[in-house]
Amino acid sequence: MKEKSLKQRIGSWLIPHLPMTRELFDQNRYEWNSFIVNVLNCLNPLLKGKIRKLSEKKDLSLNIGAGPFGEAGWINLDLAKHQNIAFRYDCRKKIPFPDASVARIRVEHFLEHLDIKQQTPQFLSHCYRVLKPGGIIRIVVPDIEKLILAYTSNSADKWLECGWDINHLPEEFDTPLFILNHTFRQDGEHKFAFDFETLEIILKKFGFSKVIKQEFGKSIDERLKNDLPNHQKYSLYVEAIR
Repeated sequence: MKEKSLKQRIGSWLIPHLPMTRELFDQNRYEWNSFIVNVLNCLNPLLKGKIRKLSEKKDLSLNIGAGPFGEAGWINLDLAKHQNIAFRYDCRKKIPFPDASVARIRVEHFLEHLDIKQQTPQFLSHCYRVLKPGGIIRIVVPDIEKLILAYTSNSADKWLECGWDINHLPEEFDTPLFILNHTFRQDGEHKFAFDFETLEIILKKFGFSKVIKQEFGKSIDERLKNDLPNHQKYSLYVEAIR
């Protein structure tokens, strides 16, 4: 077993002694990080200049919540610091580009992290605003329909289609129900579970003219076909046209 770092050892001792749960601690740490990034963005003239320069280009390609999977030729945005990230930004509240300046937006396993009542409306409103007419947003989220079907059928084959071998569950998973909780809660990080019907209705509420259920690696835009293979089996793929 790999030896814990000093930071991990301190955390292992400190967190059980805090007057809050680990989940609340992680949420507070995330929001504090967001606050620091937002303040630095407001005060950093170099960043403002970089955004202004990028905004002068046409047909921008945004990869929001890119994490460590930033793609060459895209503007990769994430709150955390990763390789290939253009700059750190909290896109839950705003997208820092002009109206109708973006040709395509990739949002892979990000939307389920947003609060459905406040953050999702803000985020999708800004996505619609920055997309040019005919621009496309591709959203990838865990597919609750696939996993509930596997759970209710009690079929090992259906679970395998979702990427899980229920005959050899992880040590901390006592039953298949742990899979559902892991996928749609993820220690409090996930806020909402989507199926196609729900996501279609939500996207149309924010003005998108056409919403299409897609498959892994298939898109009406060649540049949006490069899906992450590790999410393939349990994900829902949806595209919406402005």
